[in-house]
Amino acid sequence: MRCPALSDLPPPRPGKTGWPWTDATPPAPATLPDGAAWPRISIVTPSFNQGRFLEETLRSVLLQGYPDLEYVVIDGGSTDESVGILQRYEPWLAHWESAPDRGQSDALNKGLARCTGDVVTFIGSDDLYLPGAFADVARRQAAHPACGVFVGAFRYLDAHSRLVGEPRLPKLPHDGPLDLTLGPPGVYRLHQVATFYARNALDQVGRHVREDLVYTMDRELLYRVCRRFKVCLAERPYGAFRRHEDSKSVAALLPFSQEFARLYRLHRTGNRAEDRLRERMARYHTARGYLKYAAATDSALAGAAALLKALAHRPAFVFQRGYLARWLKVLGRKPHFSRQKNARWAEGP
Repeated sequence: MRCPALSDLPPPRPGKTGWPWTDATPPAPATLPDGAAWPRISIVTPSFNQGRFLEETLRSVLLQGYPDLEYVVIDGGSTDESVGILQRYEPWLAHWESAPDRGQSDALNKGLARCTGDVVTFIGSDDLYLPGAFADVARRQAAHPACGVFVGAFRYLDAHSRLVGEPRLPKLPHDGPLDLTLGPPGVYRLHQVATFYARNALDQVGRHVREDLVYTMDRELLYRVCRRFKVCLAERPYGAFRRHEDSKSVAALLPFSQEFARLYRLHRTGNRAEDRLRERMARYHTARGYLKYAAATDSALAGAAALLKALAHRPAFVFQRGYLARWLKVLGRKPHFSRQKNARWAEGP
């Protein structure tokens, strides 16, 4: 379907202005620059009780001015205002449903199975796309048909929908194919909110996420695609990732890091040299989780224990200035809790 005009959608909430409430992306030209039809773009949003953010996410998809859009929303049986919002936007959705599910990964798989687009991706119900993202992705997909994934820059967004900081550019050592599970730390920055897949690439690696993963299902899919296909990077910001106190990862720093470590072990191949690198990456992310927990906990005792566990998994931390600084903060801290969201649609190591 064609994206609706701003005047077609329900009016913005009182006091809401700017993108995507009172601003919209101008409609894209009738065709691509070479006269070809625009590829269909399919977007999936899994949601559960995110009514305070959901409408903004919907509008950021629908107001892209994109000529051929398929939008699927899978709600897990929300008890807040989410269903009412989805009912108001139903004319512009290819499909939506609200029923209990087995979690976010199950919801994603339900949505991905319905996608018919040439380009397919998913976005959380508390995040949003930035103006003109879809048309830029489509142009790059037409220009680079061998690429399996297209990744732009991203911004951070706070609970009040204010963009925070400068755009974070995507980063890779080369355009691939490449195995991201081999490290080293910091070799990539590819954020899900700015990631779009070629459907043919997804179909070759499996158009699904692993339902046994709670926090890193998106990254496991990214690893599968990058291992077999080239990656096209763009400096243009495509999406904004919201950090707020209710985000799933704030309450689960250690489970997230432990699952992240498991992700590297899941990709072991039996090649001893490569698997040693994957184990090193697994221990690194476990240690990083303890460092983040030490920064977040109010308890000096728990923080100190976490710092010791981090060192056990990554002895090299002892030589890093930041590790000593964390000890000083833990031993002399005042009670606080970090609000940083750093899990499910997260950037690279």
